[in-house]
Amino acid sequence: MKRDSFIKIYKEYFPYVYRYLYGLTYSHQTAEDLTQESFVKALSILQISNESIKSWLLTVAHNLYVDYVKKNSRLSFHEYTFLNKINIQDFTDKLMLKESVNSAFILIKQLPENQRQVVLLCLVNELSYHQASEILGISVSAVTNLIYRARKTLRELRRKIDE
Repeated sequence: MKRDSFIKIYKEYFPYVYRYLYGLTYSHQTAEDLTQESFVKALSILQISNESIKSWLLTVAHNLYVDYVKKNSRLSFHEYTFLNKINIQDFTDKLMLKESVNSAFILIKQLPENQRQVVLLCLVNELSYHQASEILGISVSAVTNLIYRARKTLRELRRKIDE
């Protein structure tokens, strides 16, 4: 793969891979490390079409995360924000958005691991159910079921907070 092509792929897909890994690890440093490892692997073996690069990178990232979890039994929680991606001028709006994003990720963190993974892949990183099923090695119907359960659980958690 040519250097220019790799740089283009890196710039385009870094946010997706990082967001997915951060949503799993809740650690900026760990997410950055695993994201870098994902792209190092991609550089050494990436010979696939552009349509499947995002899915392939997230598969690599997922596998690295699984390896990481096996090595580290305890993950830390750090504040997560999409503010670098979103252009908001008003400081108050930024604070409100940051609070909303943090609240959402606090709820997502409470989901069982398998539900959290499909939420991060499908709802946060906007992958199709089919792509998520390939990454996780489960059927599309299993992904659909997990999304349904996750949404139900998130509604229940939100209701408890609002009471």
